[in-house]
Amino acid sequence: MNSKLIAVTAVAVIIVASAAAAIIVLNDDDDEKKDYKIDTKLEVYGNADGDDDVDSDDADLIQQWIDAVNSDDNDKQTELKQMINLDFADADNNGTIDSKDVEQTKAIANGEATHLWFQDGIQKDRDMDIGDSIQKVGCEYFTGVETMLILGLADKIAAVDFAPWQYLDFYFTDDQKKNISNLNNMNEPDYDAVNKLNLDVLLIFSSTANYEAKQDKLVGTDVLYLGLYNPDIINTQSSSFIQGILKAGYIFGAVDKARAYTQWILEYRDKMLSIEESIPEADKPVVLMSNYTQSYFCTGAGDQVPAYTQNDPLGQAVILAGGINIHEKLGTDYGSKYSVKINLDSLFTEAGTVDYICLHNVKYTYGGMTMASTPAHGYLQDDDTEFRNAIDIALGQSFVTTETVAMMAGDFRNGCTGGVLLAAYLGNLINPEQYSSIDPVDMHNEYVKFLGIEGYDVGEHGVFFEYGKNPTS
Repeated sequence: MNSKLIAVTAVAVIIVASAAAAIIVLNDDDDEKKDYKIDTKLEVYGNADGDDDVDSDDADLIQQWIDAVNSDDNDKQTELKQMINLDFADADNNGTIDSKDVEQTKAIANGEATHLWFQDGIQKDRDMDIGDSIQKVGCEYFTGVETMLILGLADKIAAVDFAPWQYLDFYFTDDQKKNISNLNNMNEPDYDAVNKLNLDVLLIFSSTANYEAKQDKLVGTDVLYLGLYNPDIINTQSSSFIQGILKAGYIFGAVDKARAYTQWILEYRDKMLSIEESIPEADKPVVLMSNYTQSYFCTGAGDQVPAYTQNDPLGQAVILAGGINIHEKLGTDYGSKYSVKINLDSLFTEAGTVDYICLHNVKYTYGGMTMASTPAHGYLQDDDTEFRNAIDIALGQSFVTTETVAMMAGDFRNGCTGGVLLAAYLGNLINPEQYSSIDPVDMHNEYVKFLGIEGYDVGEHGVFFEYGKNPTS
């Protein structure tokens, strides 16, 4: 492995939150892939059998339990306890399992439920009116907007905050844009202005984004955190991202679209995980996922850099791309942290410690700011001049003696691809031979189609991923 430093700059405006494993069988010779069970226990009340959906099997299981209790059949109850989750069998979450729970579960399964009991992205019990009663949705940051687009519900988006407002021309048609208001800075909301919009639902960016305050101060609006900020692209069971997409399908009456998207992203995830697992540990490149904007790599100042851990989508993408995160290599204790500080000396003076550096930037912040030092990029940017300039700046820092610097648009992090699309691009960079069967541009175009965007080709438009050689190498 080349011990020289290769810097990959990840310019970010989008999280994702990550996804993970599914129980699937891929058949490349079969164009029509069958529906498969997703390896997660859907946190929607009515999901009595604890699988990935609410269907007639759940209603039947609840009825069997009621019959066994009513007939005092202890043997049957003991048998059913091996198959039923009694907490989620209580479909209306009122502490009693009765015929109303059977009716509610059937209504959910048939797409006829008007109210839903479920757990949100931090496993807090919630209930709200669903389906057609939801007509005006506010979306924070890119994740919320892209979730609604994936569900085919662009017409229900009534407001977006500062960052996705910059992407209006990409996300929406001219007619749709006429009906969308600007929420501006939702990190510090103007509650009076938001209340005047009379939103039915507000999808918030993270569980720490004034969740309680927004629910208290926004009158008549269901404030909802789906869990997309804290993804796990490696483990489906623990992925709040996968849960969030599936729950959104039930809440907004688009279950089929939610499942189709989830299966698509997990299909790619499993293909890449299979490749990653085939690479010997000793051959995996060591990657530093850090920041570009206002960091050493941009300014040349400071003696430490942040390193994203695998608690963050950026660190998770490294694993899925067949790499090793630098903090693992150094044995840094990170616990539940999203990032840790690492001294530059430990990165650059120990030969062979780092093979690739990925630098993440935010162009449009959740707090309503445009970061001038972040190079222009993304779906609406066709001119790569700022990308090229940033590559030169990163290569020119005194500690960096690299061969290659690559810039990756931040849309991979804060959107709705769970880190998987980022891993496709990154895998092709750091393990090109092994990941040659994964075409990131093709995958990206498929994602754009899921968003319902017509006439856009990632191969012809946008600034997402480029790299350059160090003139001195």
